[in-house]
Amino acid sequence: MQTLTRKEEQIMQAVWQIGHPCLISEILKKDTTLKRNTVAPGIITLTKKGYLKVDSIGKSMTRTGRAYAPIVTQHAYDEQQKLIQCVVDSQTTKDGILNYIQLLIDTNQADDAFRANLKEKIEK
Repeated sequence: MQTLTRKEEQIMQAVWQIGHPCLISEILKKDTTLKRNTVAPGIITLTKKGYLKVDSIGKSMTRTGRAYAPIVTQHAYDEQQKLIQCVVDSQTTKDGILNYIQLLIDTNQADDAFRANLKEKIEK
């Protein structure tokens, strides 16, 4: 996943909250601080970055346009942000990764399959 700008993240938050393939007009209604001149190019960028895809053609009261659906889930994005924050907050990248793994263990997100996979990678 590529890093998002604040506006791109704001657009994605609106899309995730809507919860179904949505038109630009729905995004603008969901987050009234966004403007069409920001959202339209932002959608293109988010599509190129692999966060959104064109799902279908939809119709609003005044327009017909593409409906966009997220490719990346909000959970996956949030996890990536946690990893990045762990690395940023640590002295070294290795420490950051270890801190992230510890966070997964502490929050019971490191299931048996994850632990086995991690052990296998360490042993190689």
